[in-house]
This record gives sequence, C-alpha cells and structure tokens, in this order.
Amino acid sequence: MLTKKAFVRYIFVHNCCIGKQSRKGGGFTDAAFQTPAANQTAGTDKKKGSVRKMGITGIGSSSTYIYNIKTGKLATKDGSKDDFVDYFNGDISGKQSDSLNGYDVRKKRDINAMIMLYQSMTGSNVKGLFQEKNGDEYEITSNIVDGVTAQYSVNGEKVFKAYDMNVFHYVDYTPPEELLNRLHGAAVGGSDNSIHFGAGDVFDLGGGYSLEVREDGVYVNGLGNGSEDEDEKAKQLAGGLNSLLRSAGKQWASELIDKESTPMILSLLRELGIDTDKTFRVNGTKYEVRDGRIQESGNRFGIQDSVFREAMKKYEDALSMTLS
Repeated sequence: MLTKKAFVRYIFVHNCCIGKQSRKGGGFTDAAFQTPAANQTAGTDKKKGSVRKMGITGIGSSSTYIYNIKTGKLATKDGSKDDFVDYFNGDISGKQSDSLNGYDVRKKRDINAMIMLYQSMTGSNVKGLFQEKNGDEYEITSNIVDGVTAQYSVNGEKVFKAYDMNVFHYVDYTPPEELLNRLHGAAVGGSDNSIHFGAGDVFDLGGGYSLEVREDGVYVNGLGNGSEDEDEKAKQLAGGLNSLLRSAGKQWASELIDKESTPMILSLLRELGIDTDKTFRVNGTKYEVRDGRIQESGNRFGIQDSVFREAMKKYEDALSMTLS
C-alpha cells in the first residue's frame, strides 16, 4: 500500500517499449516524439467540417484537459476538437493525424496510469482523486519536462511524475577494446583539478609492484614480490583504476567502481596532485566523492552523464517523429 507521502509525488517508471521502434533511423508505430516546444495549428475536420486543434507535443509542452470518470473520456476545456483528445478517446488512430507523435503516445499512457493508480488506492487516496463521490470531472494538466520526464497536475496540484526508461534502448557504450587506444602519454595533471591517463602510464607502488595502463586495461607488474595479501591489494587497486577509466571512457557507470578499492584509488589520485575533496576530472569526465564512493558528478539514472545526454538526444529525435 502506498503511503500518503509516496502517492503525493508518485514516480511511475516505464519499463516497456513504446510501439515498434527501430534503432536504424526508423520511428515508432503509433508512437514517436518531439523536441521543440508545442505550437498550435488548425485544420478542418473533414467528417464534421469543424475547426480542429492540432498541437505538436514536445519538450516544454503544457496541455490541459477535462477527464470525465463516468465516460472515461477526455475533452478540451473549451469543447473544441483536438487530435490528442480524439486519440486518447479511441476515435482516431495515431496514423490518422499529422500532428501526433511519440510524446502523445507517452502522454496517453501516463494519464491512464495515473488514473488507474489513484482509483486503485481507494482508502489510502486521501486526495480522493478520480473518485465519483468527489465529482465526475477532473482537470488534468501535462507538462513535458524532457525526453524522460513528464509532470502531471490534477485540479492545479502536482500529483504524478512519470519517467520513461525507454531511453536506455539508445545508450551506446564505447567497445571494451577501445578503452585507451586513443589515449597515449604519461598521466598529466591539469590546473582545473584534472588528470589524463593514457596507455603507457606506469605507476610505482613500491615493494617491487607497479601499475601499468595499457590499451585494453590496467595491469599489475611485480606480482609475487610481496605477500599474498599485498598481491591481492595491488590487483584490487588495478581493478578499481580500470573501472574508473572505463567509466571515464563511456563504457560503464561509476557505480561499478568497487568501494573496497576506492581508498587506494583516491590515495593514488592525491599522489598525482588531485584534490579529491573537491570535484575532479579523469580523462575529461567529472567526478566527486559521495558516501565513500567515486561517483560521476551529475550522473543520472546510474549512467554516465555524457552517455546519457547522447542517448537522450537520440531518443528525443525518435520521439519527435509523427505517427502517420
């Protein structure tokens, strides 16, 4: 059961695919999406001869509708014809409109999910939303924040935030064999609390041990020169630094840098002139230490920020494509 605090700002995460999407330049069947802010055009309803609103939904779009819980239908506030309203109500398909796109598919799904959520909460639904005893009609406002996030208000109050995880279909990581193939030269610290690691870097750890950065990863030289415990610590440091460089190289998230090796990595970075008490950059990627872990600064949804931004751009381009 959802608590009061939980449902007031409920987060709905999409885990399914939207329509049938193609990663090779194709769009969606009955789904697509748009980046510019919404604009309104008008057309003629051939069936009825009335003026029909055709809004292009995109980032920054804000739309308000009236939902009737008895009929299960949407309507515009002024009673005019609207392509999304007809699409939501099942009067037209996505292919029958030149203005509908993937944002509209998501908006339809979000609104239905929100209504279903509040109607299923009954006793715990202290707001009484979408309950017949509190009236037949509810004003719903949608705001498209970005390609992933949408905020919904009911009767003027924000009550539902939806995240669309289909963006992860557009994440492209650098192939493992390309970790450092373009990064050669000794580790060099920058004036902006940054450091650049490249293939060929060797770090003397003392006791006959050293770390060597190669094109395909980080290796330990000198295993067997010390105790088994010292061998394990050297390998652990190599593994942690390897994870950090792969995170910086867009191969995986910083969450994969294990906590056990973090103190040794931070010690190495400090020896190389990096102030780890502040934000710092490794091979161009910005990091910070939070809760004893090295984490990418600005990381979103557990994925490298630059990788996520690239995926978001691709996804928003796909969302902007019309359904027709």
